[in-house]
Amino acid sequence: MDTPLISVIMPNYNNEKYLPEAIESILNQTYGNFEFIIIDDCSKDNSWNIIQKYAKKDNRIKAFKNEQNLKIVKTRNKGFGLMSPASKYIAIFDSDDISMPERFEKQIKFLEKNPDYGAVGSHTFIIDENSEIIGKRKYETDFKKIIKNIIKKSPVAQPSVMIGKSVLNEVGHYNEKYTRCQDYELWFRIAKVFKIGNLDEFLIKYRVSKTQGKTTNLKETLKFTLDIQKKWLFDKKFFNIFGLIYYCMEHTMYFLPTKVVLKLFKVLNYDSAKKL
Repeated sequence: MDTPLISVIMPNYNNEKYLPEAIESILNQTYGNFEFIIIDDCSKDNSWNIIQKYAKKDNRIKAFKNEQNLKIVKTRNKGFGLMSPASKYIAIFDSDDISMPERFEKQIKFLEKNPDYGAVGSHTFIIDENSEIIGKRKYETDFKKIIKNIIKKSPVAQPSVMIGKSVLNEVGHYNEKYTRCQDYELWFRIAKVFKIGNLDEFLIKYRVSKTQGKTTNLKETLKFTLDIQKKWLFDKKFFNIFGLIYYCMEHTMYFLPTKVVLKLFKVLNYDSAKKL
């Protein structure tokens, strides 16, 4: 096909406030050959009505509702099972974020030209609960640097990533053991076999809020991060002495107050962190 089909996978739970912006950012993409799989995970707000309203307007939307609350990891994996057999790429997205209009066009162009890459993401603008840009985060674009630093931190922003469908079929879906950081674990498996990277552009607006998992479940996030790093730490492809030192130092975060750890994360990863 001249225009490969993309399957967009977006779980949703109680995001009625941000859902219209998220959905419209996908429907307004300059690249239009996609199916938009939205799975509502038993929301208690008006989310399902909003999803149905958009589905009636645009037949690219395939709306599903879980019979019971599966949480985000199982819901994402369920989405993979609902994809069209004809799809070639998978775009991961969250229902409180915003995709820039040219995201799909630029990512699919890159992946079509670089078949040795299994996944590609981008830099992210950081937005608040009012969708105001309050900072930005840049990611490594060079694969060698990504491999060098992957033990230290996740190399790709999950809601910015596009993955080859055949790649996911080869390495497997999200590991449901990890209720947090499941994307980080998946990047290791992909990077073991394929290249991964980021476009040197800001193609996502990533929302930070008081209710997101990183804020409300910080200790669990740290636990899973360390578990994933331990699993891959001595793998020949990823090992380096600085990664080992960083891994050992990271354990001290368990003993710091949550507010301090979150502040450190923002200072180390976000530009304009003082505004966050």
